[in-house]
Amino acid sequence: MAAAPAAAAVWADVLWCLGLGCLLGAGRDILGLVMGNGPVRCFCWDLLAFAAAAVLVCGFSAGVSASGLARWYMAAALLAGALAWGVALAPGLHRAVAVLAGLLLYPLRALHRRLFLPLRRRIAVTAARKRQKNRKKLKKAEKNGKKQLQKPSKVLYN
Repeated sequence: MAAAPAAAAVWADVLWCLGLGCLLGAGRDILGLVMGNGPVRCFCWDLLAFAAAAVLVCGFSAGVSASGLARWYMAAALLAGALAWGVALAPGLHRAVAVLAGLLLYPLRALHRRLFLPLRRRIAVTAARKRQKNRKKLKKAEKNGKKQLQKPSKVLYN
C-alpha cells in the first residue's frame, strides 16, 4: 500500500480535479448545446462525459498528482466540479448568453417586425381577395350551369 501524501498535496490535487470537473461539465454543456439534447443523444453525451472523467482522473494522477496514483478524492473532486458547473455556473452563464443574444438579435427582430410582417400581411390580403374573386366566379359558373345553345329552329343544315 502506498503512503498517504501530505495534506497540502491532497488539497492541490483536489483543486486541480475541481477545475478539471468544471471543464468537463462545460464541455458536456457545450456539446449538448451544439449537438442537441434528445434522449438518446443525452445518454451518449453522458456516457462520453463519464469516459472522459475516467481518462481525466487517470491522466491527472499519472502526470500531475503528487502521489502518482488515482485516489478516491480525485474522482470525488472531479464529480463535485462537474456538479458545480451544472448547478452553480451554467444557469447564470446560459442566462447571460440569452440576454446577450437578445441584444444582438434585436435589430433583426425589429427589421422583421417593421418590414417583413407588413409585407406578409399585404400578400395574405391580396391572396384572400384573389380567392374571394375566384369563389365568386365559381358561383356564377354554377348558376349558369346550363350551356346556352341556339334554338333548333335557327340552326341551319346544309
